[in-house]
Amino acid sequence: MTRTVSTEIAARFRDLADMLTRNAAVLTSAGLPEVVTAVRATVYGDVATQLRTLAEDEAELATGNPLVVAAAEDEITAGVARRFEQLAGLLAANARLLVCRTNEAGVLARAVVYRDVSSQVRILADEQRQRAEDARQSRMSRPPVSNVAPLSSVVVRAATRAPGVRPAFLESLVDAIGKRRGQGWSVARLTLWLRTSLRDPQTEHVHPCAQRSFVAHVAALLPAPAGPVCAA
Repeated sequence: MTRTVSTEIAARFRDLADMLTRNAAVLTSAGLPEVVTAVRATVYGDVATQLRTLAEDEAELATGNPLVVAAAEDEITAGVARRFEQLAGLLAANARLLVCRTNEAGVLARAVVYRDVSSQVRILADEQRQRAEDARQSRMSRPPVSNVAPLSSVVVRAATRAPGVRPAFLESLVDAIGKRRGQGWSVARLTLWLRTSLRDPQTEHVHPCAQRSFVAHVAALLPAPAGPVCAA
């Protein structure tokens, strides 16, 4: 599987869920009084379950997408840092919600554990941010590679309509569009395909490469299909 921000987040969430599950098991078998271990073990288990659900959601972002390309290390670690920070905020919000209208001892204890886990996740986020910065500095300090194949003229011209999209992604995209255009796919059908298969994990908006105007621009740059173009 291509290594992307989503696949790495899914892997890290699963690792964290496994660690919390192990911690809960250790607590419950340590022979300590239940009043000491029960709440913490329960919260660990609840958070682990949430993490596994989030991991499945992240994994689905790349599953079945034929246009996914590998991300740079600094992009991956920065994306993981953002998701860890979001998770820490969610756990802290859970703690605030628990204590906002009660003084019940058990509920207050759960809130304390949620805050503890949130603090640990923020530490993980900080570590990922530092790794992202180190990877970015390393990438920028490397000399340019001279034997990289030049971009095709179609990719270069397509890039003028999607300046924020990486060239490696555009190359895969143009190849995919060209293959289907050669099979007689219309601009409308290509646009519908991209809107349903191409997803941007950073935004809820339609990806710029799934806009009909962009698809029409790329299609015009490609050789005319040998066969008739399908209407649908």
